[in-house]
Amino acid sequence: MKQQFFTAITAGVLGVSLSAGAFAASPNAGLEKGKVVSQLEQRSQRLGQRAQTTKGAGRQEFELQQRQVKQLIERLKAGESVAPQEIDNLLRKGPQ
Repeated sequence: MKQQFFTAITAGVLGVSLSAGAFAASPNAGLEKGKVVSQLEQRSQRLGQRAQTTKGAGRQEFELQQRQVKQLIERLKAGESVAPQEIDNLLRKGPQ
């Protein structure tokens, strides 16, 4: 009886501590998010500059990419979950 009680208490304490660790925000998470947003904002500016110096379908492509980057920035700033692959794709897509 005592052994079951101590086992249950130990399991409960362990479970609570692991859950708390999983939900705690990483201290570097804010820095990483800021760095990614900064990179995306630079990418958006470069795309805007390229769109202004390009005509026709090329311009539309740059404007579309810029719009996608801006939407991703808004989602990140709103705290939405964004897949790392989505960020990588937008940072690598097309001319730098």
